[in-house]
Amino acid sequence: MKLSPQSYSCTLLLVVTVTTANLHAPLASAFVSLGSPTCTSRTASSRDYRLAIRTRSSGGGPGRPNSKSRHRLHNGPKRRSVPLFSSSSSNNSNDANNERTVDKSRKNIIDAVVEEKLAGLAELDKENTTTRIRKRDIFKQALRDLASLSLIDYKWRSDLFKKAEADRLEEEYISRMMGEEYASYARPMDADDQRRGPLGNAERSAVQWLTRVIEEEGQRARLIASSDGELIRPKDLPSNTGPLSELERRAIQFLSEITDSEVERVRSGTLRPKDMKIRGPLGEAEARAVLALERIVESEKIRMERSRRMGDTVRPIDIPGPLGEFERYVGDIIRAERQRVKDREKNDGKLVRPKDASLPSGLGDVERKAVEDWELLTKEEQERFSSFKRFLSERRPVDVDGGSPLGVIEGFTVKLLNGPRLVGKVLSRVQELMSSQTLDEKDREILRNRLPEFREDEILEDEKNVSFERNAKKDDGLSP
Repeated sequence: MKLSPQSYSCTLLLVVTVTTANLHAPLASAFVSLGSPTCTSRTASSRDYRLAIRTRSSGGGPGRPNSKSRHRLHNGPKRRSVPLFSSSSSNNSNDANNERTVDKSRKNIIDAVVEEKLAGLAELDKENTTTRIRKRDIFKQALRDLASLSLIDYKWRSDLFKKAEADRLEEEYISRMMGEEYASYARPMDADDQRRGPLGNAERSAVQWLTRVIEEEGQRARLIASSDGELIRPKDLPSNTGPLSELERRAIQFLSEITDSEVERVRSGTLRPKDMKIRGPLGEAEARAVLALERIVESEKIRMERSRRMGDTVRPIDIPGPLGEFERYVGDIIRAERQRVKDREKNDGKLVRPKDASLPSGLGDVERKAVEDWELLTKEEQERFSSFKRFLSERRPVDVDGGSPLGVIEGFTVKLLNGPRLVGKVLSRVQELMSSQTLDEKDREILRNRLPEFREDEILEDEKNVSFERNAKKDDGLSP
């Protein structure tokens, strides 16, 4: 590798300085063979070279050097030649000057690098802050847009529910004016109190709950749309607004009670949640579970003690406790099933249902309750089916608006389907007429006695026959 004259002189200068002054290793590490920051080579164009020429005394910032500094760099006075062989005093002074120059250059390099890093970090932090602000604005705008769409959907659904309710009230009012017993309906919830069954009550409760949810969400969407894109949770709404806010408040309260009780339990060093002075949800649940287990354990201890004293096994049913209650319930079912088998044998092998058994049991009670509910449901659906047929007949498109598309389609379809039926009726009537015969005298007498109209028709027919015979005789007399 060939060295330029300037790089060669700079290299020799640094070698002499390091050798004569016995510099420390960190200072010796500043030695760079080519493109050293302390050398003012015209061919140096790297970033380290630009950092090396920036000093605080030049008045420049931590950025790139300006045009004036670059001009001074290339057009400045020529470097003084350093004599390598001189007297002792001149060598010492030159070494000291060179050492100070190297220290100053190194300090300037470090300061420039630190300033540039700080400027880069500040610029990066500013960009990150701007990005975060921009993302937050985008999120708020998207939230406002979603709230606006939810508000439009709320208005549509609210108008739909209100219109349906208004139509229903109008129908009931018209039916009362017409003297009808009840208004026709299609949905189970629209039946009156006497005809509404389990399905109607369930649907009515669900619709009322859904209506409250829609109203609550509409109010929340209105608040979000009118605000600066702030997220409003259901719990932030006023009390008694809707079921979602109450549900969220209860959930948050439940979790906060668990958290507070657990923090207090850890702080007080209590091992079990039920041993706290102020129990939380976990403590109450554990206390109930422990109470049930203690009752079982106590009854089992009493049973074992009696079995040991009596020398015979004592059943849990003979001792008050949860296990005894369970055994009594199962025993009643077993006895009722045995009695049901006997009742079946007495009933000539016919099946006897648990609700009809002579001994009541848990299975009989369950079946009896299920049968009652099924009968109510069947009655409700039968009433609804009859009302639904009347509902459809009153609202046929061909009767309400025959010129509408639905009315035209229904009219065409009905006529198209009635055509084959009419043709079939005509054919059956023709076949009936063709297969008919003249009535005998006995049948004619029966009709004559029971139907006066038939007697009159018969008299008229006889008169026609007599007149026809007379005309025929006259024609015969006139003929040659």
